Parts: sequence; structure tokens; C-alpha cells
Amino acid sequence: MLDKQHRLRTKDVLFLTKKRQYFWSWLFWFFYVVQYPNLKYNQISFHVSIKYNKHATARNIIKRAIINYVQAKDIESTPIWDKFYKIFITLNKSKIEELQKKFANMDKKHIITSVQEMFTNSFTALSKALWKSSKI
Repeated sequence: MLDKQHRLRTKDVLFLTKKRQYFWSWLFWFFYVVQYPNLKYNQISFHVSIKYNKHATARNIIKRAIINYVQAKDIESTPIWDKFYKIFITLNKSKIEELQKKFANMDKKHIITSVQEMFTNSFTALSKALWKSSKI
């Protein structure tokens, strides 16, 4: 679990989704905004829709895989291209059925590794997009 200071609060998530500044990849949507200047860390939260699976344990496997990746790479404490961000991450709703089919016959270990690989690709694309937007 992320430290409390590195997690977004409900009002931050509502603000990010209303602001509609986002980036999406195949599986993930990233809603983001530049962090306040006095806060020198990223704040991140995740959401896996109940449409993926009604059982919380199945959704938590995906959330924990992403959290473990974020903590291992120290994303919450390091700037993304010289800035800190508030980032809300959710699954792309149009890809949930494909994801369910893909993970239907996989064991937990393989689900975790494939989610982390997909998140790595998506987060790399996000950081490149943020870098390009900061250069303009």
C-alpha cells in the first residue's frame, strides 16, 4: 500500500476526472495534473472497475500488481520529467472484456507479471507524452 501522503483523496480524484486532462494507452487511462509547487512528490491512485469482476479479490490482484510496480520503481517519490504530478489511473472500459478473456485461464502469478508489463509500457508512454507537453 502506498503511504498516505502519496495517495490521492476523493476530492482530488473528482477534480482530475472533471478537468479531463488525460492520456490513455491500450489498457490504462491516466488522469493527471501538475502537483502543487510546495509538494515534492507524486500522488497516485488506482481504480479497477467492478465491470472487470464482481469479486474484490480479482480486482485487488490488478491493483496490487500496479502498486508493487510503483513502489519498486519509486515512482511516487521521483519527479516525472522534472515535475511532480497527481495521477489517477483506471482501466480502459472498452478493453475490459478482452482483459477478462485474457486472464480467464491464467494463474495469479502470470496475471501479475502481465499487468506489470502492460503498466510499464503504458507508464513509459505517459512519461514521454508529459515530456513532450512540457517542451512546448
